[in-house]
Amino acid sequence: MPSASVALDPDALAPGTNVLLSGPVMTGKQRVLLRLLAGGDPTDRGTVVATTRTSADAVSRTFEAIAGEVPDDLFAVVDCTGTIAESRVRKTANRRFLSNPGDLTGVGIGLTEFMRRFYHRGDEARVGVHSLSTMLMYTEFRRLFQFLHAVTGRIDSSGFVGAFAVDSSALEPRELNILLQLFDSVVETRDGDESVEYRVRGADAGTLGPGSWTSF
Repeated sequence: MPSASVALDPDALAPGTNVLLSGPVMTGKQRVLLRLLAGGDPTDRGTVVATTRTSADAVSRTFEAIAGEVPDDLFAVVDCTGTIAESRVRKTANRRFLSNPGDLTGVGIGLTEFMRRFYHRGDEARVGVHSLSTMLMYTEFRRLFQFLHAVTGRIDSSGFVGAFAVDSSALEPRELNILLQLFDSVVETRDGDESVEYRVRGADAGTLGPGSWTSF
């Protein structure tokens, strides 16, 4: 039986931490990811999001609803939804647009560019990717693992915080176990009897959130 509702504590994530959010579709992983990215003071540090399903503008609005108003130069988005074909806009100061989520090289370049900007300014930053599942529709698992190995390594070495979401049904159990090697903790989500439930496994269980299934 799940315990009573307990809130996640994004402030519990230490610099250099990478977290994986894993669960079925429609269990609120994007909003949980943005809540993790909103930890600390997002008006005093950088936030970078790579989005494969939701436009840059929509992600910005959702993040602002969670974190409050954030200065434009502190919130950057790598939009991989393919809307570039419609907008013909390749980039702005805080936006990068890619033709599809399978362009892992482009995603990596965009994330690294923004991370370097914040790092060289002496800012802390949080970095999120939603969703790895969409990327897997365009590329093979081996390439995705190599991409994640590079990005999580940069987050760790920069002292940033990373959060990555995946639909658990998109991976074989063996693949999920391989991915988990790259992360300090995993936040699992599922449909409960009355609401969505979650639990935390790994180094941050008990600080980031409970280790047993709990209602949001």
